[in-house]
Amino acid sequence: MAQDQSHIVHTADPEIDLSSIINNAQHYLLNDHAMKEEIMAKLRAEFLIGVEKYHGPEARAGVERDGLKMVHKHFPVEKVRLLEFHLRETLRDDLYYWSYKVGAETLGIPNEFFVDHLIVIRIHYPHLVARKARAEDIAAPPYAYTERMRLLQAALRNPKMLAYAGSRAIAKKLDERRKKKSHAYDAKAYHGNLATPARAHGAHVDTWYGHSYDGINLWLSIDGVNEGNTVILYPGMWGQEVHFDPVSMYLKEGQATPRPLKYAMEPGQLLVLNPEMLHGTQVNISDETRVALTTRLNPHEPRFAKEAPFHFEYWYSSKDLADKRWGKMSAFPHKEFQGDPSWTSREPYKHKDTEKLTLNFALEKDADPVDICSVDDLKPGHRLGVDFTNAKVMIWRTKDGLRAYHRSCPHMGIDTIDGFQDGKEVFCPGHGMSFSVETGESSCEAFKLKAVKATEKDGRVFLARTAAA
Repeated sequence: MAQDQSHIVHTADPEIDLSSIINNAQHYLLNDHAMKEEIMAKLRAEFLIGVEKYHGPEARAGVERDGLKMVHKHFPVEKVRLLEFHLRETLRDDLYYWSYKVGAETLGIPNEFFVDHLIVIRIHYPHLVARKARAEDIAAPPYAYTERMRLLQAALRNPKMLAYAGSRAIAKKLDERRKKKSHAYDAKAYHGNLATPARAHGAHVDTWYGHSYDGINLWLSIDGVNEGNTVILYPGMWGQEVHFDPVSMYLKEGQATPRPLKYAMEPGQLLVLNPEMLHGTQVNISDETRVALTTRLNPHEPRFAKEAPFHFEYWYSSKDLADKRWGKMSAFPHKEFQGDPSWTSREPYKHKDTEKLTLNFALEKDADPVDICSVDDLKPGHRLGVDFTNAKVMIWRTKDGLRAYHRSCPHMGIDTIDGFQDGKEVFCPGHGMSFSVETGESSCEAFKLKAVKATEKDGRVFLARTAAA
């Protein structure tokens, strides 16, 4: 199936069309941007300082020699959150100013714009390394006193912000007394039992999490960004209404997704995108550590969706950042600043090569093979999803014969029937991992689809579940 080419990324650093980002989900991969060399040098320097601070000079020497993307060979995964905290604390103002410069000079935003108070730096170790960490051994970062003081300082300079913070604190206390939950989100349903360093972000739209409409995300590659751990984009779904499960925060089952776009990025390259485009994070099945940072700009006053588990309501004005006034901040209470997306609604994406069948009985282990369908109903390269009362299976008829697998992704249990397939590989719609149709294997030894025995007899397709499956 051909990909939708209308939103494919530019790589030659063209003149950026802001309206195309907001209205059409055009995204740009930039080799050059404001303060690139300066900010990358500071990030690398502080990264090495943090490694030495938390694990000694020998670890620093190893990372200096092998590169930031090999930090997992020298720095314990249990201390990764400390390293992330160190980078945020020491470089916070530099990153705010860099964000401003990118907005003003690289993107050419002509009017006052706003920079999100939240800047995130993520260090994602290879999954096989990160998943060995036990939650109880993860070193929690120190309390962010300086950050709290800055918010307090900003509130004292802005009476409206102070009043809003006070009313929100009171409302939160009342909700706690009433045992009221504003949202059903369950972190365990989203991440399972994985410790923080092994987590990845499922496909999502940022306003689900309380971000603003019409924002522009800056996604900076610091080191180690490859197709096995990168950000995942679904530009082909732009303008479509997508729904999520409010508990797990994953896409609701039944929503088809196209082939995910994945970009290997050199250190210093900057991806600019509209986060109202469905996107996520590839679970790190590579052998490199991915180091990246994300922040957000909004060319106008932020506007929010009504329902979300929380909202990102504190922002810096570009005018204040231009003068490096770090203590001045603006609040945009979500109850006052609500809005709607700017895109024009489009028809939902559908798989044209996937059929579904529901059978009102179980696929029992070690039982006789079950007659499913005629061989003629299963076109070469197409996929048939079969729902039993106790199992969900997908079947292909390849040039080498039938192939069938349980549909549950071995990473987080997401139903792979909603992911893109081309007869050679199938993608999980949760975190973008692909599996071979021939073998069920991914590029990571930890993840493989469970096979179901599929046979052909007298022009019919039969399935059998062995004890191992």
